Amino acid sequence: MKNIRRLLAGTALLLALTGCGADKTGPSEPGPDPVDPVELGVPDLEEILSGLEISGAELTFSGENGDTRPADAAIRAEHYVQELRDYTWESCPAPAEWDGDDSARCVFAGDGISLTAYQSGYDGNAVPLHAVTERGEGWFTLPNLYAEQEQGPEQVDWMLFDTFERWYLEAKTADLYGGAASPLTAEELTWFQEFTASEQSYYHEEWGGYSGGSTPISCFFTSKYEDPRDMDAEEFLAYCPSAGDLEAEDEAEFQLVQEKLDWRGGEDNHLLSVTEMPTPCHRLPRAYINEILTKYAGITVEDMHTDWKETAFYIPATDCFYTFTSDFGPGRLVPCYGERDGDIVMLWEAPDRYDEMISDVLTLQKNGDGWLILSHQAAA
Repeated sequence: MKNIRRLLAGTALLLALTGCGADKTGPSEPGPDPVDPVELGVPDLEEILSGLEISGAELTFSGENGDTRPADAAIRAEHYVQELRDYTWESCPAPAEWDGDDSARCVFAGDGISLTAYQSGYDGNAVPLHAVTERGEGWFTLPNLYAEQEQGPEQVDWMLFDTFERWYLEAKTADLYGGAASPLTAEELTWFQEFTASEQSYYHEEWGGYSGGSTPISCFFTSKYEDPRDMDAEEFLAYCPSAGDLEAEDEAEFQLVQEKLDWRGGEDNHLLSVTEMPTPCHRLPRAYINEILTKYAGITVEDMHTDWKETAFYIPATDCFYTFTSDFGPGRLVPCYGERDGDIVMLWEAPDRYDEMISDVLTLQKNGDGWLILSHQAAA
């Protein structure tokens, strides 16, 4: 009996010494105090942008429907990063009404970093950028800066969202339509955007200001075709830059137009003179239209598969087409992605934000120092 008591006592002592049934690590040491998030300032944002890594990052457009694309898919991704670096930034307070979920925003999400550009401002304030890192977060905006000599704004707050949106659209277009051919370089894509521009500015010395107008190439984006000889005459001519509008001194020419137009007005329903017309009368000589067709497609009016002299408003006596527009609606194609295959280049515009089936592709062929349009079709 004594031996059993001694054994039990020894076992109890051993358990006490080895800590069996107890916490073997002993009392836990107090950990470090939690670190409060840092409020990021402009130097922090500039540091983030200077080292921004786009490989593996994503761009998300959030509106009625969210959509995410690889940030580095855009041909000009580095160009947009540089745009952000070149802006002049300032800090701004967090919007009082911000709830973390705006209906229109673009988000760049990389390794431990998110940059959210909002389309609209809050509380009537400037459009913000919300930067979040592992260290903290901050709110920023672009102050309005104006160039010298009143040549226009150097930067305004809406440019922030515009940069992110253009980047996202180019990434989405490349992700959707990128194929086996070689993507254009950033410089080439920029050149083709300028080549296909639908608007141009004119300087008027008499009053010292600028006005805008359509470009000749914009006429080629007003209809779809596999062959430019199938283009719609009326659509092509509707917003073609005019070779001159008929004025009071052109009344005799306008009366030839009126023989076909028969535009009347007034209480007596009389035939209107050119100065009474509610819309301008634009003169488009056939030779002038042939110059445009030849430059951009290597064809003339006479090559068309339909008789443009019959389908459009044409006066044989003057050998001119005429249009009657007072609004502004040229055809548009802004290439967001392009590929080259030998002497052929294909340019895709961004798909519609809400319907990816609405998008066009323009096919060009190298012709000496220029390019000829082969087709303008809906993107597959």
